[in-house]
Amino acid sequence: MCGLVHFLFYLSLLMVIKGSLSRARLADELRCVTYACKDGECMEGEEVCDETEPERGGGCFVVWMTNNVTNEINVTMKGCFTHPTDCNHTECVDTSTDMRKNLNFCCCRGNLCNKEQKWVPISTKAPELAESVAAEANWPIILVISLTSFVIALILLWAYYFTHQKQAMFNEIPTVEPDISSSSTNISNRPIDLKDIKARGRFGVVWRAQLGNQEVAVKIFPMQERQSWITEQDIFKLPRMNHPNILEFIGCEKRVDMASTDFWLITAYCENGSLCDFLKAHTVSWTDLCKIASTMARGLTHLHEEVQGTRTDGLKPSIAHRDFKSKNVLLKADLTACIADFGLALVFTPGKSCGDTHGQVGTRRYMAPEVLEGAINFTRDAFLRIDVYACGLVLWELVSRCTVHGGPVDEYRLPFETELGPHPTLEEMQENVVTKKLRPRIFDPWRNHAGLNAICETMEDCWDHDAEARLSSSCVLERLSQYARFPTRQFFVATNTTNELPTKIASESV
Repeated sequence: MCGLVHFLFYLSLLMVIKGSLSRARLADELRCVTYACKDGECMEGEEVCDETEPERGGGCFVVWMTNNVTNEINVTMKGCFTHPTDCNHTECVDTSTDMRKNLNFCCCRGNLCNKEQKWVPISTKAPELAESVAAEANWPIILVISLTSFVIALILLWAYYFTHQKQAMFNEIPTVEPDISSSSTNISNRPIDLKDIKARGRFGVVWRAQLGNQEVAVKIFPMQERQSWITEQDIFKLPRMNHPNILEFIGCEKRVDMASTDFWLITAYCENGSLCDFLKAHTVSWTDLCKIASTMARGLTHLHEEVQGTRTDGLKPSIAHRDFKSKNVLLKADLTACIADFGLALVFTPGKSCGDTHGQVGTRRYMAPEVLEGAINFTRDAFLRIDVYACGLVLWELVSRCTVHGGPVDEYRLPFETELGPHPTLEEMQENVVTKKLRPRIFDPWRNHAGLNAICETMEDCWDHDAEARLSSSCVLERLSQYARFPTRQFFVATNTTNELPTKIASESV
């Protein structure tokens, strides 16, 4: 029995020494394929693994996941890997039967062996039956000795590992999920029936779905956009965010299956879709224009506004949207507008930092001049003025499809699409918007109509090149609400250039 203990101990020690020698041999000029993503751009290349400690050895690794809907393989990271004790010699193969954290991982020890990867799970073998009564009687003793030897070997291996460990070669994906306990309880009890895809965006896919008797929208974020899912639900869960002109939040879920993990955001369904899609297919009357514009401005004002807390409700902080555009303004069945998509939003809580902020985010076409030239003052008011600039462009889109002036109405076009085409580059936007101070064209028939002319003056005050000269969202709301109070044949005539409301009313035959 004592001989068996010594044999197992020396066998474990021999394995440690053998692994160290193997790693030292493999460290000589080992090359691996690299793959990494930063700021939405993914690049693949090659690198020579570190040789500063040749006795440690090295290998190559791949981390990937498979979409449970499309079965598409999405590689997350490739590169060099230290201490490849259990790595395959020639191929990068994951043989695990269950994917840890819904990810696959494999490593190998040959040059560029991580160029390809595959998952070949090995089925667990049934335990062999004992062949003798004597062995059956002695199995507890054998088990204790084996476990003791294994623990000793494991301690030696871990001591060696931590003594010589370098900085980790890649960051582990966080396992702590946000608290979703406040989601509607009926979400977890009743299945959601996905009907059809309504939109595809930067952060995910939006489905029309059925939740019991209620028609809802489900925005599905993939694993790599998990942070946007967290940001959106955190915005929705702030105090007093339940507002008629803010998209109604119903709940959120994390959906896990064998192939991937998806993150669901469940909201109310808006029958008329986005304002952008609506304007492509419809023109609008003066009444429609005033209703859409004023309710849109009311939602943006509520978003920007800081509302003090009460005994029953907490403080509602000021929020900058940072991606305001016609795609993110949704229309209900009665053409009431509500604001959606808060994946890039910033919260300004009094006394607290707004965290890590990056100035040049959002949709290029709607970026304010100060965003395009990277000259943002990182204050609350600066970010709110960026939203107001984009609001001016959305007002231009609305006016461009209005029929009230009686003349022909052109096909729908995005802001700057006529001047710069459907896909302007960042350099083109910088040259035209910043240097040339270009803005979308305001046509003469709009100027000849008193009501449209008043809105055109409002949009010009919104997209002023000087950010501090722009209107506040509350002032935009005040002006647009005033226009909407009068019948089709009565409009404001803007007689001043200040931020005050026009005071003269003229009747005009349409």
